[in-house]
Amino acid sequence: MAERIGYMALKEMYGLLDIPHHVSSWIVAGARKTLDDKEYYPHIYRPKHTLAGHLEFALKFEGVNLGILSELFAVVDQEALIAYIQSKPTGLNTRRSWFYYEFLTGDTLDIPDLISTIGYVNALDTKAYITKSGKRLPRYRVRNNLLGNVNFCPMVRRTDCLQRYDWEALRDRAANMINDYDAETLARAINYLYTKESRSSFAIEHEEPTQSKMERFGTALQSVRKLPTLDKQALIDLQHMMLDPRFAAEDYRDEQNYVGETVGRREIYHYISPKHDNVAQLMEGLLNLLEQGEDIDPVVLAAVASFGFVFIHPFDDGNGRTHRYMIHHILANRGVSPDGVIFPISATMLNHVHQYDACLESFSKSIMPLIDFVPDDEASLEVLNETLNLYRYFDATRMAEYLYECIDITIDRELKLELDTIFAFSQARKAIDVRYDLPEKKKNLFLKLCWEGKGHISKKKRSSQFAMFNDEELNQMEALVAPYFSALGDED
Repeated sequence: MAERIGYMALKEMYGLLDIPHHVSSWIVAGARKTLDDKEYYPHIYRPKHTLAGHLEFALKFEGVNLGILSELFAVVDQEALIAYIQSKPTGLNTRRSWFYYEFLTGDTLDIPDLISTIGYVNALDTKAYITKSGKRLPRYRVRNNLLGNVNFCPMVRRTDCLQRYDWEALRDRAANMINDYDAETLARAINYLYTKESRSSFAIEHEEPTQSKMERFGTALQSVRKLPTLDKQALIDLQHMMLDPRFAAEDYRDEQNYVGETVGRREIYHYISPKHDNVAQLMEGLLNLLEQGEDIDPVVLAAVASFGFVFIHPFDDGNGRTHRYMIHHILANRGVSPDGVIFPISATMLNHVHQYDACLESFSKSIMPLIDFVPDDEASLEVLNETLNLYRYFDATRMAEYLYECIDITIDRELKLELDTIFAFSQARKAIDVRYDLPEKKKNLFLKLCWEGKGHISKKKRSSQFAMFNDEELNQMEALVAPYFSALGDED
């Protein structure tokens, strides 16, 4: 019979909230093996069934889960923890346990500082996690290389997928691609990319925006380099830029919110956001992570901050658009996207919307069973238990993988296709202008129909829209533009 060890055993021993971890560990008869997210160990690996035994095993073999550790340290007997640390005061994982306890609780254990001749150990193993450079803490001889702070500190594991990507290589690939196009094409493309990104962002939320909504969001996107930092006031200013002034927030929300739908008399809850009295603390931590994250991989930083923002849901409206705005802001200001160019990332998300939804649901579905709530009579609900640790220490690995994949696809497909399309229209327009003097409206329609038909227009459109030209003239006009439109879309 399989026996639970590590984090699972600690949750059982102390009655902790069942915060998910990316792997579970079991003692079984037979050889060590891995099946999906389960690790099976032979009896020789069995830890002592104590705080020290399972905590040491968890940190050594399962990695760091700040949510579980925070729940554990809130109820653990200090004397038992001190005894464990002092049993091996210079041990790697005892020092880490000591640091994590004081980092997460704000309390100081009755243990003297370590002597200065002992080398430093990283709080997070850099081979297993994406980290920042870190600050040395002499008390424990630990280097705090966590991405964030006690109020907001998601984890990103160094998976095979993330190992394949290099943000500088993506930046250089985009820059080299753009250098292949003339200034006129780039100017036209940039204007259109903002429009496309606005339209795609609304479409992700199944919303058909008014022209004014589109323009407001487009204006916000064009401000990404005018706002060098994001703070609370900048986010509120964005609310006023993106939303109808009647609905724009002046502060973070002061009510519980959720994502759900009404089916008959029944309300179905898909996602419940943090309690409103936790929002300020979470957002302070998120914004501090952004401010202190200069040496964090910028794509990882964009994933952690933007998805963290949408999970916190700090405003009553506009959270999804702000989440996608934050991606652009970080990529632009950390030098990933070329100057003046916006990656049409929302278009990629829209074209792969099931993966986007799955990314969001990977978080929401993991926490929903852990939230104890009751609906009220005002189409709202009340969360009864403490849920802060679900939101501030989540595993953001999948979000980072997803964003890297989106940027990769966006550069190779969406961005290239938009540039090629703008260039094709520009060249086709010039070719027509040399030979024919068409009214601007007719010329635009002719180019649009040729683009849709890969260089040709249908007989029906010839007769209904271009009866003033004979077939020979139309054939000649098609021949002029066909070379520019025939190859468009082949990348798909």
